[in-house]
Amino acid sequence: MLAHGLCFFLVSTFAVAGSHLSTDNSPDFKKLFDGETLAGWEILPGGQWKVENGAIVGRQQKSEQRHGMLLSNKIFTDFVVKLKYRSLKGNSGFYFRAERSKSRASVKGFQAEIDAGGSDVGGIYETSGRYWVSRPSEEKIKTFYKKHQWNDMVIRAVGKDTTVHVNGVKTVDLKNDTGRTHGHFGLQLHGGQEMHVEYKDIEIIDLSAKTDYTRIKETEFTPMFNGKDLTGWKTSGNWVVEPGNIVTLKPRDGEHGWTRFADYITSTRKYGNFVLKLDFKFEKRGNSGVFMRIADPLLPVTTGFELQILDTHGLENPGQHDCGGIIATHGPSKNRVKPAGEWNEYIVYLNGNRLKVSLNGEPIQDFDISQTELKDRPAHGYIGFQDEAKRIWYRNVRIKELD
Repeated sequence: MLAHGLCFFLVSTFAVAGSHLSTDNSPDFKKLFDGETLAGWEILPGGQWKVENGAIVGRQQKSEQRHGMLLSNKIFTDFVVKLKYRSLKGNSGFYFRAERSKSRASVKGFQAEIDAGGSDVGGIYETSGRYWVSRPSEEKIKTFYKKHQWNDMVIRAVGKDTTVHVNGVKTVDLKNDTGRTHGHFGLQLHGGQEMHVEYKDIEIIDLSAKTDYTRIKETEFTPMFNGKDLTGWKTSGNWVVEPGNIVTLKPRDGEHGWTRFADYITSTRKYGNFVLKLDFKFEKRGNSGVFMRIADPLLPVTTGFELQILDTHGLENPGQHDCGGIIATHGPSKNRVKPAGEWNEYIVYLNGNRLKVSLNGEPIQDFDISQTELKDRPAHGYIGFQDEAKRIWYRNVRIKELD
């Protein structure tokens, strides 16, 4: 992990002058290509990739309709990556935050455009998505592109923000984008074209450790329940402690609905920035929710915000009221909840205005709260779990507070 000051210096310098990073020999850049072998990369069907004279060289015949792809073994989240490329024939691209797919392209996700003739160089294309997301004008490309020569490219992707520089010129500047936030790197050979493209000096500063909440060690978390009683919590509902550090709701006869706010179980102290991890399960048609930054425990719905828990296993295109949704903002990017009766895991990263959620190991939420209807909710508050008068189990609820 970078020291805070050094990381700030490098990222700030990049934002001002991308050409500096493209030639920077800082030890904080690590090689993604060793200059001798394709170690750390996988050749997918379609093209030919070899190492020649310290460069990765890709070639492909026009008769090949598949997009030849060289894919990184590792997945990356936030990063600054720099490389040199020389495109001699055909259309290529440097993929990032890419996911494998069963298609002619082999992947879906972002690519920074590379083309022998210079067309759209430095633009961002989203395969199996929005297609062209951003691209520079032809007039601008003429000012910096070196046809059939080595060109420098620098890509910085942090959260929902992405910038691309080619030969020191900013070609893309995306803010709060809706695209993928993690995935593979990849080098492309476009199908149906005669291809010859070369890459070298591919290096990275991996910033994922600063924002990847899934990498925090278990020893850094503090249990929120003691496994014996409800010390540290307040409720008038029928919440019961069971063996295995489980806290479960057993609705009483006659209870129904979600407006009995005193029956929710709420922490007795407030939290601001944190990573919260917990397991949950429900019965058929189960319903509950994880509340955060509640200002008033008797008004959790209007003074905090809710991460939904609901029996919506198998539902296509889940919305904000389905499991994994943040009520009044976004539905989950994918449906990852398990069937009723099985344990699920939530990991919630809440730092300033940034909220990220993973469900059962898959990222499903990543957005800026200040850009939603919840922008005026407090920056710190209580944590709570909803009483919907339906049986719900929570276990291993633990938290790591962030500065």
